[in-house]
Amino acid sequence: MKTYLLQAICFLAAIALCTACAAPHSQQGPGMIVTFSNGIKGKKVDVLRARTANSIFFPTPGSLGPDKNPMTGGKTMGAAPDGRALPQWVEFEWKEWPYPYPDMPAEPVALQAWSDGVHAMSRALPIQTARVAVRSRVPQDVIDEVLASNRQRAPNALSDKDLWVYFIWYDTGIKFRWRLLQGCCKMLREGGDELAP
Repeated sequence: MKTYLLQAICFLAAIALCTACAAPHSQQGPGMIVTFSNGIKGKKVDVLRARTANSIFFPTPGSLGPDKNPMTGGKTMGAAPDGRALPQWVEFEWKEWPYPYPDMPAEPVALQAWSDGVHAMSRALPIQTARVAVRSRVPQDVIDEVLASNRQRAPNALSDKDLWVYFIWYDTGIKFRWRLLQGCCKMLREGGDELAP
């Protein structure tokens, strides 16, 4: 079941990425498929905003509950800011909420107290910010390999190789990983930050 789910995610992300490939400036960069996940135990990460060095909007995943294995969990989407070129960096803003949060009660008085508590907590939680380097972390030969695969693909077909990048929240900050994948699932190379066990 898990393999089929991963294949479906790969297929959908590749379609999103391929749509960006069709743009006139598609050869400026390799594009990427992005996975966001949360490795913080007992906390939910609520990503509010993300932007690149050129102030281009970067996709955000919304809320991320904790994942036991952040490299296989989280939320995955295609990303093609700045004409598919890899951004120099991505700056994220987020809040960390207790997880799991108490269920919303049905009784009106208790519901109002619960709602007031949520709003008070939302105002009190600090907005955290971190800038994560991207372009300098992915080797040029990996980028060249993805670009070559994009150039060789048949019209309206998916490329044979894709760059996947991972932003993973931990207590110590956001970790960055990358993988070069062939097809939906065959990993050719990977690198980036070491992840917590």
